[in-house]
Amino acid sequence: MKAAAELEVDTGQRMRWRAEPPVVLRRTGPAQVHLVQAAGGPLGGDELALHLRLAPGTELTVATAAASVVQPGRPGSGPARWSVTVELGEGARLRWWPEPTVVCDRAELHASLRLRLAEGAAALVREEVQLGRHGQRGGRYRGELAADYAGQPLIRHTTVLDGADPALTGPGGTAGQRLLATVLGAGGQPVPPLDEPVGDVAGLRWARHELAGPGWLLVALAEERAALSSLVNTAAGVGHQNETGPELAGHTRKMC
Repeated sequence: MKAAAELEVDTGQRMRWRAEPPVVLRRTGPAQVHLVQAAGGPLGGDELALHLRLAPGTELTVATAAASVVQPGRPGSGPARWSVTVELGEGARLRWWPEPTVVCDRAELHASLRLRLAEGAAALVREEVQLGRHGQRGGRYRGELAADYAGQPLIRHTTVLDGADPALTGPGGTAGQRLLATVLGAGGQPVPPLDEPVGDVAGLRWARHELAGPGWLLVALAEERAALSSLVNTAAGVGHQNETGPELAGHTRKMC
């Protein structure tokens, strides 16, 4: 399946969008939209894309109604692909805050998120990945994160996970932990209020990196989502409220 969606926020906070199932957009606030899965998956071989454009001085929060569950497709179908590109005008603000992506056994996902920020723009971006449903080792995930600020490269970051690869799950990789989160603060985002930039406690490891340009990157591994969510929310300076919003609370499902 191939599908693409586009959303533009004009001056005055007017929104215009075009969407194709299963990439469906639903406006849930004056400056907020939710991505709602109109079908299962993504499945192996699917190619899905989203393009966001924010005019100068506008703002947008993008969330999802539930976790995305990546499942294997037919034999030989190849990986599922999910590509997001974002263009932020001067002074624009983006909060990208989706629910986690679960990569099931034998599934493979190639995800990319590319941001271009004009001078004075800012973005807070969260990506969470879970290897497998309960009782599974999990499939393969390749995630690429790239951001430019004022025409200059800010970050190029690639994550590779594979629950069936003993090297990637060993001491030099995830060390058996199944949950990974990355949080990017680009532009004028406050530095995370963490006691320590690097930490290693029972079931939770993290490191915060200062970027050469205006921004920072937090990477964390965990065994339990509660601990990971607490760390991520602290880093982002948000509370523990229902992040889906009241309009979609009934659609949220628990992690597999």
